[in-house]
Amino acid sequence: MVRDFEIKVEINPLASSNADVMLDSTLESEEALKGYAVHPEHVAVADGKVRPYTKTRVCMDFEI
Repeated sequence: MVRDFEIKVEINPLASSNADVMLDSTLESEEALKGYAVHPEHVAVADGKVRPYTKTRVCMDFEI
């Protein structure tokens, strides 16, 4: 279960960027990230609103 998280969508990249949009998510733990990745609401948005309109996707997970 994801309890403590922050999600930001960035749509104004710098001129040097090679991407149009970024989803910046901060979750409380790696376990929370794993739960978020398969959460039905996240999957529905990803499958219905993102993947059909996305040519290239890059993902980077890291601990802070």
